[in-house]
Amino acid sequence: MIDDRREVDLQVSDRPTVERVAADLGLKGEGKHYFCPGCQPTAAGTPEMVIKGGQFHCFRCDTQGDLVGLVKLARNCDLQAAIDWLGKEREQPRP
Repeated sequence: MIDDRREVDLQVSDRPTVERVAADLGLKGEGKHYFCPGCQPTAAGTPEMVIKGGQFHCFRCDTQGDLVGLVKLARNCDLQAAIDWLGKEREQPRP
């Protein structure tokens, strides 16, 4: 399962894919900063989370991790469900 997680993270780390994943997760933001689903679920204030290089970091609550972890946080799901969700995202055709 660890290999699956790494493979998924590598395949969704480019900016267009990250932006699509963030949008599909319902994350709101401004530029390259997003509202953290952990500490800013209502998208109030200033977006303080960045997603870059296959990682996310919220500078407000200091939550950080890979994109699979972000999906787990945003969708409130377990590891396998997050990997499956990202796998389906990867398979969607790009506009």
